[in-house]
Amino acid sequence: MKWLFSFYLCGLQLAALGQTYQEKAVAAVLMGEAWSEGAPGMVAVAEVIHQRAVEKGRTPLQIVSAHYGRFHCFSCLNGTTPDRLIQKFSREPDFQHALQFAQTACQTPARLPGLAKSANHFTRTTERPYWTKGRRPVAVIGHHAFYKLKRY
Repeated sequence: MKWLFSFYLCGLQLAALGQTYQEKAVAAVLMGEAWSEGAPGMVAVAEVIHQRAVEKGRTPLQIVSAHYGRFHCFSCLNGTTPDRLIQKFSREPDFQHALQFAQTACQTPARLPGLAKSANHFTRTTERPYWTKGRRPVAVIGHHAFYKLKRY
């Protein structure tokens, strides 16, 4: 599996010099949500963002910017803005990888490997939010469990 994922990473297009704001915002969210899980975790979160965009008929930027009440759908944005998150992570070497994953999710999502198995939600494996009750994750990657919810 590890060599297969490495092969996949080598096949990703290199980050273009002129990334869009959407790609930078998605990359910052990938870093904020799954940097500690490495490339597989960030790719899986990118897949969740893409899956939600398809299901909701929205752009990836609209998905990462969405919130319910005063909380954002992606917890790394609670108490901050996409601009601040981009500024926080853009100097990190791994941000270039996150940008590649974000570009793939935004421009050529068919090239995503399907690690999250069409999940549209995720949480830490140590957490049990109300929406996980009676459900099993469709994938577990690192410390994240991925779920496919019918209604949300």
